[in-house]
Amino acid sequence: MYILKSESNDAYFNIALEEYILKNYSDDFFIVAVNEPSIIVGINQNTYDEVNALYVKQNSVKVVRRLSGGGAVFQDEGNLVFSNIYSDDGSALIDFSKVSGIITNFLKDKLNLETNFSGRNDVVIDDRKISGQARMKYENKILHHGTLLLSSNKKTLTDALKYNPEKYSDRTLRSNHERVTNINEHLTEPVTMDKFKDLFINYIRSCFPEAKTLELTREEIDNVNLLVKQKYSTWEWNYNNNPEFNFLNSIHTKAGNLDLNLNIVDDKIETIKVFGDFFSQKSIAEIETALTGTVYKKENIAKVLADFDMNYYTEGISSDEFLNCFFTK
Repeated sequence: MYILKSESNDAYFNIALEEYILKNYSDDFFIVAVNEPSIIVGINQNTYDEVNALYVKQNSVKVVRRLSGGGAVFQDEGNLVFSNIYSDDGSALIDFSKVSGIITNFLKDKLNLETNFSGRNDVVIDDRKISGQARMKYENKILHHGTLLLSSNKKTLTDALKYNPEKYSDRTLRSNHERVTNINEHLTEPVTMDKFKDLFINYIRSCFPEAKTLELTREEIDNVNLLVKQKYSTWEWNYNNNPEFNFLNSIHTKAGNLDLNLNIVDDKIETIKVFGDFFSQKSIAEIETALTGTVYKKENIAKVLADFDMNYYTEGISSDEFLNCFFTK
């Protein structure tokens, strides 16, 4: 086990760093970072639907797509970012209990805060979110990453992200702002981010006494920066093109939102894009490719989908739910 404290506040760099460590080290890692104002979108999301484009442009907020599923999050200097990379077969990709247990125990042990795990992937205080988390599988490893809101600017969070009322239709909370709370709001004596970061790293050391500190070499930093240049800072990765569609449909499930965009020409699926904040072990692009050119009839689409184990592509969203999204009632 290695503990790595990133010296960069650049979200492009820190997201690229996760991929670099994931693919170039066999060891387990805990990575800790703090980013300048940024929006981090899930691998399966339509960025245009998640960010307030005008606000992002006017305020120079970076937008970067991560490797894992789940929803978009706003990060700033009041938000501690952690990444735990460890060996696992990935059979329980939506089981967040291992790392969430570390987070809840840390807050209890170091700050005497009572927290709970809630929903798919949140840690909450009094039903208000202080930590959102996401996971993905790569070969025999899991990348589990998340946030800890210490003193984040909640107004900026609200302004930077679009609010989807469908996503929270079953909750009493009415906006992004109302859904979250900062840890410092629940402490008698607020702590600085530097102190909070040290407390967190020291707690991780106590959980993993064998852990060593790793500092990146100049060559490794250059390699991460190359990944930033070639991938994580590019428009193609973070936004991609958004072609025209003539059929749009969305469903909300317990495992997340599913947004289906089709261009149907001469009763065939000419173009298809599947978006959402669901988790996945395999790329949804495989299903998109298989369905391209398929006759737009339920039996034809069902025949194509029968060749896929949907739990790998839209974990927690059933084949029937996915199929029904192709047709409005």
